[in-house]
Amino acid sequence: MYTNTVLVTLIAICAPVLLTVGSVAADQTDPVAQANIFLYPKPYKVADMTLKSPSGQTVSLSGYRGRVVLLHFWSINCPACRLEEPLLQELKRSLGHTGLEILAVNLVDPPVQVANHAFAHNTPFPVLFDGGGGFDLKVVNMAGKKTAFVVNPDQEAILEVPGFPTTYIVDATGNAVGYSVGPARWNNGAVVALLRNLVRQGGAYGPRAQMPGHQGPSAVR
Repeated sequence: MYTNTVLVTLIAICAPVLLTVGSVAADQTDPVAQANIFLYPKPYKVADMTLKSPSGQTVSLSGYRGRVVLLHFWSINCPACRLEEPLLQELKRSLGHTGLEILAVNLVDPPVQVANHAFAHNTPFPVLFDGGGGFDLKVVNMAGKKTAFVVNPDQEAILEVPGFPTTYIVDATGNAVGYSVGPARWNNGAVVALLRNLVRQGGAYGPRAQMPGHQGPSAVR
């Protein structure tokens, strides 16, 4: 069960410093928090990730600098992910042209299954997996509580993924400004306004350097 108090931890790649935002108590009067989306008290730099698309393209998070990104971690057999997926698709269709991108990262299912799932659902945003680059999801026990971390090829933890779905809101400068654990109401008016504001703050954005002309997923056989 997901609660409105979530421990989210980031480990900096450039230095052995554990950056912990602690337990973020939700303000129940905040319409964004009511949508199961929580903002950090200050932004945190997100380490780069280099992944693969079903078509074999190499995709880096840093390649989307200048765009607001929802870095979305999911799995195929996740009921909450299936509940949230239509909302993310509609969000992409309505705000994608403004400078919002969604990167759907799956580090647990076989790449062939991930690609075929994206094809079957006509996913309108990039669906990514490791593809041999050395990024993985590792479950750890912290003070008697299980959680998971995305680790890079150097086995450094870079992002916590307490459960599926977990989504980080990354601004145009590459900083995480908020997150959601569990299905979020991305069609909430306050959330849409927040994302529009982040896009405006980011200013003009360039083309997607890593995935120009994204035409949707292709099935893998």
